[in-house]
Amino acid sequence: MKNLNRDQVIYTMSREHAPVLTVKNGETVTVHTYDCFKDRLIPDDSSFDSLLFDELNPATGPIFVEGAKPGDTLKAEILDISLAPTGVTEIDSEFGCLAHLVKTPAVKRLPVRNGKIGFSPRLSLDLKPMVGVIGVAPTGQAIPTDTPDSHGGNMDCTQIKTGSSIYFPVAAEGALLSLGDLHACMGDGEIGGCGVEIAGEVTLKLTVIPDHQKPYPVVVTDKEVMAVASCKTVDEAWAKAVEYLHDYMVTETELTSDEAIMLQSIAADLSICQTVNPNKTVRMSIPLKYLEAYGYRQK
Repeated sequence: MKNLNRDQVIYTMSREHAPVLTVKNGETVTVHTYDCFKDRLIPDDSSFDSLLFDELNPATGPIFVEGAKPGDTLKAEILDISLAPTGVTEIDSEFGCLAHLVKTPAVKRLPVRNGKIGFSPRLSLDLKPMVGVIGVAPTGQAIPTDTPDSHGGNMDCTQIKTGSSIYFPVAAEGALLSLGDLHACMGDGEIGGCGVEIAGEVTLKLTVIPDHQKPYPVVVTDKEVMAVASCKTVDEAWAKAVEYLHDYMVTETELTSDEAIMLQSIAADLSICQTVNPNKTVRMSIPLKYLEAYGYRQK
C-alpha cells in the first residue's frame, strides 16, 4: 500500500497538474490531509485573522491511476478514515446561510476522543467522519478545490464515508484524483459554512472501469445508491440530481423510464449536501435493494 504525504497539495483540480503519485489499477493508497483551513485555526493562540484565504480547501494530490483514460470511470472505495485529535469550526459575517446574524467571527476548537466530539462541557456529538473534497481532473479549465461540479470536488456529501464507493467520470489520462477537507461530522446543508473541520488520513482503493462513464458523480453505500449534482443554485442542483438518478436507474437496471419515475417518486429521497460553496450540491438517493431487484450489480 502506498502513502501520499499532505505536503503535496493543490488548490485547483486540473488536467494540467503533474501527478505526485502513481498507483496501479486496483491499488490501495493512504492519503494524508490538512483540514480546510490548512490547520491554521488549530493552535490555541490562532484566530480568524490567522486564515490565508488563498490557502483554503487544500486537496492532497493529484494521483495518477494507471490505465485510466477519458471515457472511463474511476471508482474510489473509501476503506478507512482516520482523524486528528482536534477539529475546528468557525462562523463569520461573510460566509454561510446565517452570515447576516454573525456580528464577530467566532472559532471553536473541538477535541475528538473515544468516538465523540466535545462541543461543550454539556454536549458531546457523535463522530461521523466524511470526506468533503474528492474528485478528478475536470473537462476543460481548472476548477478551484472549493467548487463542486461533475468532476466531484467540494461536494460536502455526508455519505462519502468509510464503506462508500464514489464513481467519477475520467476526463484526463490517469484521472488525477485529489482529496481533502475531512469532517469529523457535518450536518446536511452545512449552513454555517463549516463542519467539524479536521485533518486526517483516508485509505482508499482506486479502480478503473473501462469504457463506461456517467457524466456525474455516483455514490454507493451498503444501503443506497445516489446521484450527485452541483449547480449555481439549489433549484438547478435538485433538478439535475433527479435527472441523473433517473438516467442511472434506466441504464444500470431493467427498469423502464416510467417505472423509474414512479419508483423515484415513492421511494427516493432528495437531500441537500451543501448550500455554501460556489456551486450548491444536492443528492438523490434510492435504496440499493430496490435496484438490485431489477438486476443492478455494483461495478
